[in-house]
Amino acid sequence: MYMKCGSVESGRRLFDEMPVKGLITWNAVISGYSQNGLAHEVLELYEKMKSSGVYPDPVTLVSVLSSCAHLGAQRIGQEVEKIVEANGFVSNVFVSNALISMYARCGNLAKARGVFDVIPVKSLVSWTAMIGCYGMHGLVETGLELFDDMIRSGVRPDGTVFVMVLSACSHSGMTDKGLELFDAMKRVYKLEPGPEHYSCVVDLLGRAGRVGEAMEFIESMPVEADGAVWGALLGACKIHRNVGVAELAFKKVIEFEPMNVGYYVLMSNIYTDSRNQEGIWRVRVMMRERGFRKEPGYSYVEHEGRVHLFLAGDRSHEQTEEVYRMLDELESSVMEITGDTDCDRDGGEVLSSRREHSERLAVAFAVLNSVPGTEILVIKNLRVCEDCHVFIKMVSKIVDRRFVVRDASRFHYFKDGVCSCKDYW
Repeated sequence: MYMKCGSVESGRRLFDEMPVKGLITWNAVISGYSQNGLAHEVLELYEKMKSSGVYPDPVTLVSVLSSCAHLGAQRIGQEVEKIVEANGFVSNVFVSNALISMYARCGNLAKARGVFDVIPVKSLVSWTAMIGCYGMHGLVETGLELFDDMIRSGVRPDGTVFVMVLSACSHSGMTDKGLELFDAMKRVYKLEPGPEHYSCVVDLLGRAGRVGEAMEFIESMPVEADGAVWGALLGACKIHRNVGVAELAFKKVIEFEPMNVGYYVLMSNIYTDSRNQEGIWRVRVMMRERGFRKEPGYSYVEHEGRVHLFLAGDRSHEQTEEVYRMLDELESSVMEITGDTDCDRDGGEVLSSRREHSERLAVAFAVLNSVPGTEILVIKNLRVCEDCHVFIKMVSKIVDRRFVVRDASRFHYFKDGVCSCKDYW
């Protein structure tokens, strides 16, 4: 009850006071931490549970795998998979789906597909998980082929899987295909679109630069556009620097979601791109009146079985001096190639200085502690800013590393100065 109501400290205090803790008790608190997004605490409790002599069951392992997925802790996830195999939990659909998600979100798509392929009976949830993985990694064609395989196998799609395919089409520029799927959803499968589907179509049109069509689509919707729909239009305006429509979308979206700080930051960034100082200050005053603070950017990178966390402007890591020295070297090398690495857009982070961005610190740490030819996974809680995207592309060319960056939107694969997203993101 405490955990599900968000009172994590009260739940943990009660747990600590219990003289005897059985498996169900451990699962209650581990699942509670997982549901509240406290992935580090889940893994710490999992280790304590094992050392106390209580053996995990599928419920435990699903929470642990979800936390490994969140943190990009693939090595711990691999250890959990061994327990799954040793105890015959592979047939448990929830465990299998959690394994698929863990490997996919840790950047190991081949392993995720391997787990999917051996599931004896694939539920709609299994198909949806795997299709979503391909979309997240930018392999939209493969995801759409899997969607067709699902249909041929006799599994009927639902609204959730359509969100997956529509979103994948949006992030890859497959606008016409996405519109075709949206039409099929209504006409062929008789599914009534929800707000999430309408926002996907707005995002689909908006990302392709068809902002006018996106506006017409909103006006033609049979239901009133909600915050997600207007938010999708606002995001498109950021990409294509359409200040006029952005101001309309912003006015609408904060009517529905007045306490969503992300939209204020997005509008501020749109004004920043257009060098509209008056607009920037207007948004900042609104944020100050509502008591908002920007969410700090942070990035994870796993090294030798340990997850290293870097905050924006972080100087707490034990290798701070070496990390910043490496960052200086990388930025100097990038400067020689691009002529400029200045970052005047903060991408949602607290500090605007380019060297303070958490993904740069994580990249510098990873380069410092790896050898040429290594693949490095960096996970960021926010969307990677444009300047850092360019920076990582150049670093991948300079240091002979393959960087896999998972941000709030999707995966980016950097190698030899090129990103898998082809800068369509």
